[in-house]
Amino acid sequence: MSGALNSVIGGGGGGLLSAIGGVIGGAFGGPIGAMIGQAVGNLLQDAVGEAISGAVNQLQEKHGMPKFVGDAFKESALGALSAQRNNSVSADLQTAVKGEIGGSLDKFKTRLEGSIVDHVLAEVKISKRGDDDSGDGSGGWLQAIAKAMGKVLGDKAAHMVELSQDMAELNGKIQGASGSNKDQDTKNATAFNQKMTDFQATSQEYSILNNTFSTAIKAIGEAMGSMARKQ
Repeated sequence: MSGALNSVIGGGGGGLLSAIGGVIGGAFGGPIGAMIGQAVGNLLQDAVGEAISGAVNQLQEKHGMPKFVGDAFKESALGALSAQRNNSVSADLQTAVKGEIGGSLDKFKTRLEGSIVDHVLAEVKISKRGDDDSGDGSGGWLQAIAKAMGKVLGDKAAHMVELSQDMAELNGKIQGASGSNKDQDTKNATAFNQKMTDFQATSQEYSILNNTFSTAIKAIGEAMGSMARKQ
């Protein structure tokens, strides 16, 4: 299966993206496509969890985030990811798929980890410029995490909008093609398919992040409410 799977997933920065849901189902047909899509979903969730853990570790070790704040964020986020996991995927299939897309997963994880760290630190700086005095800084960090998660989701949403606009433009060219330039028609069709798979994958990423962050934000809100009641 390795060669066929690799031809669908592809290489480069968007390799992971080609493995999502319907694209895989269309390439392999029915159940096997669905199972591969589920395996990719699990691996994507694992990458999100590792990115969150890595980001929290950086923020705690290098930037002064209180340990209990980071631990609470990790616990709520990883718990949400665990609840989304499809446990019916066989370990052998999971391993096979990971062998094909491991490099793309690593790139995704690294980008997400860096994005979380950058957005949290930016929000902490904004809070400090606003003279937000919250004792040990816990309140400021909690707010920064919540706002940073919103920024990460906003980045994904903006990318989906950009991809949808690109798809609409390419589709217009395909619909208006006269057939006189077959090479260009082929290039437009290929570009459209790539944009479509990227869009499907980004939508999958957004869904996983949205579900995970929503649970984490709720936990953060409860923690902030508890801190306010103790003051």
